[in-house]
Amino acid sequence: MMHFPASWDSLLFEYRDTNQRPLYIFLAKFSMWLFGENEIAFRLPGFLAGVLALPLAYRVGLMVTESRSCAFLGSLLLALSSPHLLHSRFTRGYSLTVFLALALVFLAYKLLDKNNTRLWASLFVLAGFSMILIVPSNIHFLASIGIFYFIVLFLKYKKQGGAPLKKSLFSDLLPLLTVFGAAGAYLLSIYADLQRAVVGSKNQYKLFYNIDDLSISWERFLDVLISMVSPWGLWLYLFLIFALLRLIKTKGFLLVAVLFIVPILLVSLSGLLGPPRVYVYWLPFVLTLVAFGVTETFNLIKNKYSSQLSYSLSAVFLVAIVINPVMTYSENLSSVGSPSGTTFEEAKDAAGFVKNSMSDHDLIVIPYSDRVLRYYLEEQVGKNMLNIIQSGRMGRLIFLGPSDIPPHEFPDVGYPISNTDFLKNLSFKTIKVFGDLRLYELELNIIKLSPPGPDLDYENHIKFHHDETVKLKPAEQPRLVGKRSLAVEQTGKETKFYSREVTVLENEKEGAFLLLNFAKEYDSGSEGTLFFDKGNTPLGVLELNGFYGTFISTPSKLIWKRLDLYKNFLVQPDEYENNEVKYIWEIRFAIIPVPLGESMFAEGFRTRKPLTYLDGWQLFLLQDKAASNP
Repeated sequence: MMHFPASWDSLLFEYRDTNQRPLYIFLAKFSMWLFGENEIAFRLPGFLAGVLALPLAYRVGLMVTESRSCAFLGSLLLALSSPHLLHSRFTRGYSLTVFLALALVFLAYKLLDKNNTRLWASLFVLAGFSMILIVPSNIHFLASIGIFYFIVLFLKYKKQGGAPLKKSLFSDLLPLLTVFGAAGAYLLSIYADLQRAVVGSKNQYKLFYNIDDLSISWERFLDVLISMVSPWGLWLYLFLIFALLRLIKTKGFLLVAVLFIVPILLVSLSGLLGPPRVYVYWLPFVLTLVAFGVTETFNLIKNKYSSQLSYSLSAVFLVAIVINPVMTYSENLSSVGSPSGTTFEEAKDAAGFVKNSMSDHDLIVIPYSDRVLRYYLEEQVGKNMLNIIQSGRMGRLIFLGPSDIPPHEFPDVGYPISNTDFLKNLSFKTIKVFGDLRLYELELNIIKLSPPGPDLDYENHIKFHHDETVKLKPAEQPRLVGKRSLAVEQTGKETKFYSREVTVLENEKEGAFLLLNFAKEYDSGSEGTLFFDKGNTPLGVLELNGFYGTFISTPSKLIWKRLDLYKNFLVQPDEYENNEVKYIWEIRFAIIPVPLGESMFAEGFRTRKPLTYLDGWQLFLLQDKAASNP
């Protein structure tokens, strides 16, 4: 659901990263509009595409091989295929790729047979453009279909003798020209986004898989081949090779040759080989070829030996291909990792309670890994953060998340982060239960330390110590809080500055914390911090809601900005290209444990840009309710 909340035009014309599936999201939104916001409606398009692909695979198999037994077996293999079962279950659009790949081959055959050309031509253009809307890399498959179509058309005219009439040739090529014209225009319109997505993918592979080179290699291509015949194994390719030998000099051989050779050539030229799921459009054709090889093998046995032997071996083979997926079903579908258990109904109930029954000055912490909960609540969480920093007033510290996760682990960034153990032994009071969701209050007193009064321009009133490389001055614009922000000009690469006044705290009991919040320029590298005296520094810092507090400042309003999970390595669009965007603010909240005994610290900042702006500094003490106030 990463891109599900985006607007219609943003989904279509802003390609954020390779996880974006515009067509699937369109269909899922439409399904949820028809049947309500629930898991069944959300997954329905992918499930239907997976189911409808099976009879279509039968029809295409019959067209390509002219064998009913092959067409039936190919459909059965697809129905039992681990990738197909997986993609029909999850909501990433790959089952749509399989369905549309089959549809394009079916429609190409119909167009080449000149049957009801206007209908098939319209559907061909629609299916081709839809392939691109699932994921742009499907252009590889579309290119192979186009080349196959053109070669068959050329050979047909050549066989008829003489040059084709220009009108007739144009009419036959019009569907092809239309779909490639539309696809090309669309890809050009998002070309800059595609370049960012490619760089982001390279960063992702380097960060998570330690792979610097994404060009085609035998080891990584083998992963693609293995996925196509999962869960049965590579031995099925023996039947595929036999099938190719039997198809030589047929239109079916030309089809499968072009379908595989063209994408491989394009991948080699681009230097980008994606994960196996990117090439799922090959899946039904690999299994159709395997099925044809199997049926031809048994036909050969029947003709050379006996029908009884052929039928017996056929029965054994059918039992084997059915039992294998059944035995490995759990491994292939459950081991890939399941999404959050939060249901749409639970998340909607929680969001309604937060909106109607809680203060908009409560700081609400939700797990970033829970995509359903984020879909309904992350904007409200961000707006509460804005309310706290703009008013200088904070209500309660609230934690909301699944019951099977301890509340102290709710602060995450899509995966667990360090220092959540700071809160492990604290008391969390259950306020409300929504099915498997729990709403907790962290039972600590919240005492405001700074600013000491109703001063919304506090950072401009601090007497900072800094060196000659730094110049500080108030700025009326941009600002997020009060009447002025703090403008920081520096000549060095990184600098720090801190208050000349020191705060002293006496802490006699574990479980006391400082809650710091401030606003800075988005992704600037600047940080608000507390400079403790040497020998008594805290164990670390726990960031809260790191992805929720980003706001775009325009002349008329602040616009909350959604950040995706992979912002740290994907290349983000430059929002400043929009003339309406004046500044992008990032609100930060962080918890710092207070060391035992006497602590002294100074408030300050670290900055890394020649010019940046800071605003909204606030500091709270979180203390056990039984402890005395400082």
